[in-house]
Amino acid sequence: MSSLGDVVLTLPVFKRLRAAFPDAHIAALVKENYADVLKGESAIDAVLTVGRGESLLALVRRIRHEEFDTVLDLHANVRSQVVSLFSGAKRVVRYRKAAFARRLFVRWRLGSDELKRHTLDRYLEALGHLDTKQRVLLTGTPSNILLIQTAFLGDAVLTTPLVGALHQQFPQARLSVLCTPEIADVFDRHPAVSEVILFDKRGKERSLADRWKLVRRLKMMHFDLAVIPHRSLTSALLAWLAGIPRRVGFSASQGRWLLTDVVPFQWGTHDVDRNLALMNVFGVQNPSGELWLKPEPAAAQRIAGRLSAAGVRPGDQVVGIHAGSVWATKRWLPEGFAAVADRIIRDLKARIVFVGGAKDAAAVNEVLSLMKERPLNWVGETTLKELVAVIARCQVFLTNDSGPLHIAVASLVPTVAIFGPTTRELGFFPYGSGHVVIEKDLTCRPCGLHGADRCPLGHFKCMKDISPDEVFEAVRNHLP
Repeated sequence: MSSLGDVVLTLPVFKRLRAAFPDAHIAALVKENYADVLKGESAIDAVLTVGRGESLLALVRRIRHEEFDTVLDLHANVRSQVVSLFSGAKRVVRYRKAAFARRLFVRWRLGSDELKRHTLDRYLEALGHLDTKQRVLLTGTPSNILLIQTAFLGDAVLTTPLVGALHQQFPQARLSVLCTPEIADVFDRHPAVSEVILFDKRGKERSLADRWKLVRRLKMMHFDLAVIPHRSLTSALLAWLAGIPRRVGFSASQGRWLLTDVVPFQWGTHDVDRNLALMNVFGVQNPSGELWLKPEPAAAQRIAGRLSAAGVRPGDQVVGIHAGSVWATKRWLPEGFAAVADRIIRDLKARIVFVGGAKDAAAVNEVLSLMKERPLNWVGETTLKELVAVIARCQVFLTNDSGPLHIAVASLVPTVAIFGPTTRELGFFPYGSGHVVIEKDLTCRPCGLHGADRCPLGHFKCMKDISPDEVFEAVRNHLP
């Protein structure tokens, strides 16, 4: 209930409260003048205001009516102490204001170590006393960290900023990544990663016996911290069975009950920012992190040789296209891709290379059958390292909402992304500036988290309403 500056300084407190108690109802009591500072904070469920001229008795009655079980007093004056005392809460925690030391300094310039601490540090110190069993901050500095990400290619790329942020926060710690063989190359060359541990969960390690061998291996490696952006039960269970004492993950995790530190999973936020929010547990607010993906020199050399053999000169403009997706409704119409690719070759004099995995071959072959010009078709013909290298060579990358989209973004290649059943609010749009998302504003979007095999309503307007002309113009505007 203090001044504007003090209210602003409480914002990190609310974020950490939410990280520690994701299911709690969290309310703020603030002067009416400053309520707007807190109303936009997602960690706060309700903002209660102290009305002008409101008596202390009336305020106490109103707070008591809310039936709070805990009060955190970050004002620590007579009025806030009275409100706390008669609030009916079972637990009251108050921050140390160092009022006496301040008065000594103001009156006689008598300094002390107490005055060297920032007010925010005092707030957070009080916060740490809320619950000794569920501390907001990790105690001690981890020395051996395991990051678990066994999802798909795009998810792996979007995890690289978290890898960088962990290394920046704990530069002396050893950082290992547990992932599937399909995405190992994303982490293998990252300068912050000490070791990549393979978990072939979709292949030869599907049996319980193989998974128990992995648990025993992880246990022998003596990790003291697991960071788990992947929200599966298996990921949390592996960390728990391996005896890793600190396990940080999301409130939306299927194994959240196996985690020691739970961070709210926020929809409407980019997946990069969601992953970086796990750093809040360590007291890191607004951590910086960049997508990291650099082509391996040997792979880049092989791609350069293949392009040269195909008649692509070093100065030629190359546009990459990914027309596939695991989900049928995420694929833009083949006639659309065909029309745009033909115009890029014919009107812009650029070379086209289609990329993707072997499972994308049928969708791309349908596009090729409708084209009049001759592009390069490397679908199913590149390793992941080579896919990174060929995308990095492109001036623009045209793609559906899929994994290669995020490879292009991480490679600093401008992207034109076509979104149909999925929307930006799900958090997987191109990260950063210089990219374009083409989508239609329809009330039926999104129709699912990942797409589907067919349009639930049968009209497929989210893709049919996107015209080749608008896609072509977006590509042309991005070419130098």
